[in-house]
Amino acid sequence: MFNAILVIFIYLAGPSGYINIPTVTQYDLPGMWGGGLAYSRPFYTDDNDPTDALEPEPSDYNIFLRYGFAGRGEVALSMYTPSTFAMALSFTIKKEGKGPAFFCGIDNITYSKYVSSLGKGDTVGFLEETRYVTEGGGRPPELFSAYVGMQKSFGKIFNFVLGFGRGRFVGYGERSYVLNTDFFVLGDNYNTEEHSPWAFGLFFGASLRFPFGLEFMGEIDGRDASVGIRYHNKYVTPTIAITKIEQFGDRRPFSPRFTLGIEATNRFTFDRPRSGTIEVVIQDVSSQELLINAVVEVAEINKRYFASGGTFSVSLEAGNYTMIVKKPDYVDYVAKVNIKPDTRNKLVFNMNKTEQALRFETAEREREKNIRNYLEQARIYLSENNLQEAKTAYQMALSLDPNNSEAKDGLGNLELRRTQLIDYYTTEARKQGQAKAYSRAVELWQEVLVLDPGNTTAEEAIADLRRQQTIATKPPSQPPKPSEPAKPRLSAAEIEALYKRGVSFFTNDRYDEALNVFKQILALDPNHTGAKDYKARTEARIKVLKGSS
Repeated sequence: MFNAILVIFIYLAGPSGYINIPTVTQYDLPGMWGGGLAYSRPFYTDDNDPTDALEPEPSDYNIFLRYGFAGRGEVALSMYTPSTFAMALSFTIKKEGKGPAFFCGIDNITYSKYVSSLGKGDTVGFLEETRYVTEGGGRPPELFSAYVGMQKSFGKIFNFVLGFGRGRFVGYGERSYVLNTDFFVLGDNYNTEEHSPWAFGLFFGASLRFPFGLEFMGEIDGRDASVGIRYHNKYVTPTIAITKIEQFGDRRPFSPRFTLGIEATNRFTFDRPRSGTIEVVIQDVSSQELLINAVVEVAEINKRYFASGGTFSVSLEAGNYTMIVKKPDYVDYVAKVNIKPDTRNKLVFNMNKTEQALRFETAEREREKNIRNYLEQARIYLSENNLQEAKTAYQMALSLDPNNSEAKDGLGNLELRRTQLIDYYTTEARKQGQAKAYSRAVELWQEVLVLDPGNTTAEEAIADLRRQQTIATKPPSQPPKPSEPAKPRLSAAEIEALYKRGVSFFTNDRYDEALNVFKQILALDPNHTGAKDYKARTEARIKVLKGSS
């Protein structure tokens, strides 16, 4: 977009532009207003032929006011002479983005059909304009000079404008007549045929504007060509231009004109430090999860911001900043950030955990793994009705996680399960005793004693069953046999120690060694209930392992 503000020379009733041709409005802030004045004079004031009707052009002065509205529109009012006033309107249809900007407007909204900076009337104006009346096919009326144009920037320096309009944009000079639509109708007869009031003329121009405020301009429309230099200042904008440069070399009194202009606006009252916006995302470098409640410090302005959800946005004046992101258990993240004006950037801060946090995280993973293992063991023991081992497993899980709900519920359900099993084994033992299946009945009562070691009912039933078993299995009298050498026997304490060793082998998954121990115990004490139970469980485990392999 062009940033030219001052329109100088003749057509100061028009809104923003270069020298004579319009551009996109520069009063692009609602409530922006300004004003100025311009002065122009011819380069030459001598007359080669005083006897003809052509006289040197006079100097002229112009005063104008402008007002911007809606950020897109502009209205201008100019006084050319004490009796000649004109108004102009312009509007930006589309602001420049990926494509060019488009604009439109109407100049010379006034009370006279013909108007110029020298006054009103068809015979009042510059030499080439009055000659249209006296020598050509009529002067195009400047009243309601409507136009449409486009504007495009190429980089930050070069700008180009192209458009067409009626009225003041239409000329019939020796060269400029080719720029209007009558060229296709009148051709070379433009000086003898009547000119159309609805002809449209082409206008175009370009500028080079440098960062330090200096701008070089050049333009051509249907009436003249101009070049100029403008300096953009915060408070005032002066311009120097040469207009009607096509009249260099023409016969006198036709002459190029030298123009000076200056304009002041209230734009500086709108000026604020330009800022940009930065959106920050804070996440874990490994998991990519957002880190909530991180603190971001901006060192240069000594401010702190809280990223409660792992993200936050902040607008800062353009410049370079040092951002420090802090989060417990994470290494501080320090970043150098460049904020550009009128831009929105997104930054992702990937945070690394401290060594201490990593060690704690590893230990926590190991703890959770052990808890899962103990809970799994407890479920297996429960499926085997080994309540004591299940209880131990639940207690180990609670030692690592006192609030573990599964372990708490499991311990709470063990007593109910124990009571149910005692009732079940008692009922089945009595049934087996009544059926004279003494060995099975004894095994079931022993299961009751495992669950309730002080159960006197079970102890008495076992003693009674063994007496009945002895009577039932006592053989008839036989002559005494010669005595055989006594086999070495182990004491009850030694057998119990051996039994515990087998259970230890079983608990540590050493099933083959456990099976050998339980077989040895049963060879010494065939009625050892615990050895029988663990022997069956061990054989079952070995069978499952062989099947899975």
